[in-house]
Amino acid sequence: MLVLDIVARVWPFFLLVAAGLALSRLRLLDARMTQGLSAYVYWVGFPALLVHSLSRLGRPGHDLILGLTAYAGAGLVVMASVAAAGRLLGWTRAERAGAGMASGVGNSAFLALPITGAVLGAETARLVAGVVAIDFVVMAATGVGLLGWAAGRSIWRSTLQAFRNPVVAAALAGVALALLDIALPQPLDRAVGMAAASGSPVGLVALGAALGLRETEDETAPSWGPVTLAALAKLVAFPLLAWLAIGLTPAPPAFRAGATLLAAAPTAVNVFIQTRAYGVFARGAARTVALTTALSLATLALVALLLKAGHPLN
Repeated sequence: MLVLDIVARVWPFFLLVAAGLALSRLRLLDARMTQGLSAYVYWVGFPALLVHSLSRLGRPGHDLILGLTAYAGAGLVVMASVAAAGRLLGWTRAERAGAGMASGVGNSAFLALPITGAVLGAETARLVAGVVAIDFVVMAATGVGLLGWAAGRSIWRSTLQAFRNPVVAAALAGVALALLDIALPQPLDRAVGMAAASGSPVGLVALGAALGLRETEDETAPSWGPVTLAALAKLVAFPLLAWLAIGLTPAPPAFRAGATLLAAAPTAVNVFIQTRAYGVFARGAARTVALTTALSLATLALVALLLKAGHPLN
């Protein structure tokens, strides 16, 4: 059954988060150790994951490029809208930047892409693999630029420096390897693959540990307003806008359906890792990742069922 398959794919994420939460509650992981886990994921785990996966994408055709552009545009509109709404609601810079990033960068690689293959077929999953590159180049770079701005830098300087961020730089390197059809030497590829396999699990454990340390660190508890709006934007507004925007391009219907499902992915754990590295909205990002992942048990199943049935989205 489709719903049970989605639950089975999401459930392991909760187990790893719970493991980190338990370790922090048992005082086996303290704040410094949790920071170390986050640093490993930031500098090694996620960069290796992105180089390893994106270098295998291949070159998209003209119609797919237009579809990917529409997807990126939809995501940027969602992020900008959340940040603008935060200004109207009187949020701090950190809340506006963190919520904006959390509304646009999704767990497309580890969660939504496998679900797309299971629901819509392997060919659709192949077509939409480029969406992962958009998430971790365009969306992540924009989000990192917002975090730099919230940390006190100018918007222009923050945007430029975003491309020096290890995760964004690794995503660009992976895309470049794919476009140039260059393969890493086999020993290096194996080493990168080993590090890549650790990125998401370690990040989820660090996320759980951060949630468990909320009463021991000297940090103000995050407001639920930015968390809630970011979650709604990520799980509802982004997939709806992506569906509409891609429909205006000549991209294949299969790409439109698959990209919509990827847009409905919960906020990526990378958002928590980035906000923690910048010291901006880290606890709010942790709550947003946890909330959207929990809600995705229902929302991903609903979007997948609608797409598979072709009603009312066709």
